[in-house]
Amino acid sequence: MFLVDVFAGLLRPVSCLACGAPEAWPCCARCLPPGPGGVGPWPLAGDPDVVCWALGPYRDALRTAVLAGKLDGQPAALTELGRRLGAAMAAAGVGADLVTYVAARRAAGRPRDHAERIAAGVAAALGLPLVHLLAPAGGRDLGRARRAAARSGRAPLSRPPPTARRRLAGGRVLLVDDVATTGGTLAGAAATLRQAGARQLEAAVLAAAPAAFLAAAPAAVPSPVPGA
Repeated sequence: MFLVDVFAGLLRPVSCLACGAPEAWPCCARCLPPGPGGVGPWPLAGDPDVVCWALGPYRDALRTAVLAGKLDGQPAALTELGRRLGAAMAAAGVGADLVTYVAARRAAGRPRDHAERIAAGVAAALGLPLVHLLAPAGGRDLGRARRAAARSGRAPLSRPPPTARRRLAGGRVLLVDDVATTGGTLAGAAATLRQAGARQLEAAVLAAAPAAFLAAAPAAVPSPVPGA
């Protein structure tokens, strides 16, 4: 457990991070239904051999909650949302030997352990070990580089794949990240793990854009709001 989460729990709001409903942290049942239905999996566009699980599309209430966890001082929300994702995956019968995550470098002196926090919740819900298998890729901060490319009209940049910290003797690996927009980051990380010896790979994110999956998949991506 992250010690900061213990203290954050004493200070965090008890309302839904998406709509503000009282006593509903991190998300109320309207913004994120508690049932296990509709979490996938769907094949990644960047690597159809890897299927991905997600709580819902990266929009509306779920997007607001994820951004609150990442940017608004609510990191414990990411772990709790990860636990909900893991519980839904367990109910759907997912199988793996261990959980790992897409590691990120610090940016401007700030930790970016979003994927690790989510993975901790997923691993706890599935009763699996959390293993730090990937080292962050080097190079420029991708967020800043992408914004600079957008301002100059250049083609968008892709994230270089991470490197493996050690070899694997086969096994089934569940790879976790915070969100999937194109699926490229997950595909690159999956390729690294496959080269390191992983026998089977699946991925999981809190939220995903339709472009992250094959053409036939986006219509199946669930909405986080009932009836939407």
